[in-house]
Amino acid sequence: MVPQLAIELASGTWQPGPVRDVQLPTYTGKQMHTFIPTVRDRLVHRALRNVLEPVLEARAFRDWVSGFRPRRNRITSLRQAAVYHQADFRWVADLDVASVSDGATVDEVVDWHAEYIHDGTFLALLRTALAAMPSPIAPGSGLAPMLINLRLSQVDKRVSGLRVVRFADNYVAFARTREEAQEAFYTISDALLQLRLRPNEAKSRIRDDANVEDLFLIGG
Repeated sequence: MVPQLAIELASGTWQPGPVRDVQLPTYTGKQMHTFIPTVRDRLVHRALRNVLEPVLEARAFRDWVSGFRPRRNRITSLRQAAVYHQADFRWVADLDVASVSDGATVDEVVDWHAEYIHDGTFLALLRTALAAMPSPIAPGSGLAPMLINLRLSQVDKRVSGLRVVRFADNYVAFARTREEAQEAFYTISDALLQLRLRPNEAKSRIRDDANVEDLFLIGG
C-alpha cells in the first residue's frame, strides 16, 4: 500500500477516498461528530503534517501558545500564566473560542499556509486533501489540531500586545485592573470577529484573582 501511495503522490495522481461520518464519545461525556478518512488518506495527512509542522512552529506560532503542539501542553500554559499572576496581574480576561473548527473555507486555509509555504505543487496537494473533508478543519483529520492553531494564529497576530497565554482555543489575558481586563476582553473578541469567530458566552468571563490552577480546564 505505501509504495503505491508514494508513486501516486509523486506523480500527482493521488485522490482521497471516502470519509466515514461517526459519533465518538469524548472524556467530557459529550458526543463529537467526527470524520474519519481512509488509512491511506490518514498516511497522507501525517506526511503533510510532518512537512508543515516544523515550518509553522518556527514561523507562525507564538511562544505563548500551547496545545496541539510538540512539547507544549496545559502545564506549559500554567507556568506562563503563573509568571503574570506572581507579578500582580490578578485580573484576567478568560475567553474560550466557540466552534473553532467551523466556518473556514479551503481557500482560506490554503492561503494561511501560503504565507509560509511557497511550493505550488505542495499547496495543490494540501488543497486536494482538505477538499475531501466535509470542512477543512473537520474533527478526525490528522491535520485538524495543527490547523486550529494556524487559524487562531491569525487572531494571535492581533492580540500579541496583550499579556496573553493561549492553550488550544482558550485565551487568558492578564491585567492589573478590571477595566484593563475588560479592554483585553474586547480586543480579543474583536480579533476573533475578524476571523468570523466569537467567544463561547457560557465559558468566557472576567475573573478577579483567579487561581492559576483553575485556568485552561478541559470542559471548564
